Amino acid sequence: MEQAYYEAQWPKDGIYFNCYIHEVMNFRYHWHPDDYEMNILLQGQQYCCRGKESFLLQAGDVLVVDPNIGHASYGQTQNTIAMVLHFSSRALRQLTPKNQALSFPLCHSDETTRNQPGYRLIRCLASQLILALADGSPYANYLAKASIEMIIGTLCHQFAPEVVPSIPEVDEDTQKAMRSIMSYVEHNFAEKISLEDIAQMTQYNRTYISTLFHKSVGISFYDYLMRVRLQNALKDLVMTDKNLTEIALANGFADLKSFNNRFRDLLKCLPSEYRKNVLLTPPQSDYHSMKYIPCDDPLVAEKLQAFSEGMVM
Repeated sequence: MEQAYYEAQWPKDGIYFNCYIHEVMNFRYHWHPDDYEMNILLQGQQYCCRGKESFLLQAGDVLVVDPNIGHASYGQTQNTIAMVLHFSSRALRQLTPKNQALSFPLCHSDETTRNQPGYRLIRCLASQLILALADGSPYANYLAKASIEMIIGTLCHQFAPEVVPSIPEVDEDTQKAMRSIMSYVEHNFAEKISLEDIAQMTQYNRTYISTLFHKSVGISFYDYLMRVRLQNALKDLVMTDKNLTEIALANGFADLKSFNNRFRDLLKCLPSEYRKNVLLTPPQSDYHSMKYIPCDDPLVAEKLQAFSEGMVM
């Protein structure tokens, strides 16, 4: 069986990317500070949350998630399979003024749009990209680089990108302070944490910490804290038999009502509803593992061939 995860880079052009095909399992709420994520569904049904939006993807649908936007998905049916491509925002920096970036909120297809030329071209290029890398020939990287550049060009040309503020680069001292704060949150998220606690730990004042965090991470301190709590609560919902109140309290939520509200705001369902749905796709022994599928898998090969020829399946 061939390799199932691919990555390549061309630093002079700001192009860093990875791509893979995987079985969509349970919610893994996460975000990529510097990367765009493109999700192309090959088979099944996939429920996706992007920021505060939600989508039900069918085979052939495409969804792009901007850098630093919290997102998650799970398979609505067994054997739900998706192709995922991550590429760095640095590849687009020459297209915008300093401290600005491009956002693609309109890139999400459904039954009324998935056969439009822009989506057909993206599916074709993404399939050619991963097939070239799977081929492993001496010339594969030429086709891969051309494909990723064409994907970026198609996004910009076909999907009316919006210009938004980007996260500015920060100096080494600021990076060190932020790493310390984020490490503290990841180890203490279950406890009551306030900006005053962080200020005391870092010896900075509360207002400065708040401004610094938003400037460096792109979201507020409390939004980041909530994301970390939700990440860990999702794991408990899937991997333990704790009741909902126990999970809420064990992950820093004040009570079950607060947990329900935050969960519903971001993931568009209640924790109890999600727990029932994930029974469709039994969890793996390692919650954080991914079930990658190689390109020579018969079903995957058929889908990629159809997409590369511009067909919808």
